[in-house]
Amino acid sequence: MLRVVIVDDEPLALDLITELLVDEAALEIVGRASSGREALRAIREQRPDLVFLDIEMPGVNGFEVVQSLQADDHMPLVVFVTAFDAYAVDAFDLNAIDYVLKPIDKARLSRAVQRARERVIDGSKGRLLRAITAAGLNQAATVAQKFGDLPETLGRLPVRRGDTVELLELEDIDWVDAAGDYMCVHAGGETHILRCTMKQLSDRLALGPFARIHRSTLVNLNKILRITPLPKGECMLHLADDYQLKVSRNYRSAVQHLLA
Repeated sequence: MLRVVIVDDEPLALDLITELLVDEAALEIVGRASSGREALRAIREQRPDLVFLDIEMPGVNGFEVVQSLQADDHMPLVVFVTAFDAYAVDAFDLNAIDYVLKPIDKARLSRAVQRARERVIDGSKGRLLRAITAAGLNQAATVAQKFGDLPETLGRLPVRRGDTVELLELEDIDWVDAAGDYMCVHAGGETHILRCTMKQLSDRLALGPFARIHRSTLVNLNKILRITPLPKGECMLHLADDYQLKVSRNYRSAVQHLLA
């Protein structure tokens, strides 16, 4: 059972996240908070496994909540939730397990929960604390690479890992989605951040079996396990580990050949 605390200073957003998470299996909401100070109290009292944490809050913001927890003997996993995509790179710099933009989509929230479950199984909760301690929250250093800085590499995608560049096999990529001016490349349970446009990345991934299923999403067709038709010409793609991606009506033709 994954124990969860939800933090958001907007009552409607707090209620919406709660409502969307109620249907998640093996998940228990053990606390809610509407400010950074309330969040610290709830987290320390309930010791949750996972916190959905708003970033932009008056008084103590989400990043400062995490900083305050670093001296504690319990550090929950964190999914940052915000309407401001400018925080995306800083959130991933802190090694948060995920970053969800408002308005919140149920399928996107479910993927964040699934990622949290995988991280709990891996026993790597301390990764967030170590990253915060090493990086320092007072620095706004950007670790996302500029896409154009890296060379063309046939059949592989260069992604930064610290001070090194890793060549990611295209076939290992599960899907890609946009977060403001950045692209999030999801592969093997990890998320790599690139600073580029959807068109730039689409052109690079043209060498692999990728299709655009939404204006902000690309998927590796070889990773699709099954497809569920939905009303209004849409459909849902099911990937490994219960990940789900919705195909918008305008991009249905990209997977039409799989429906025959």
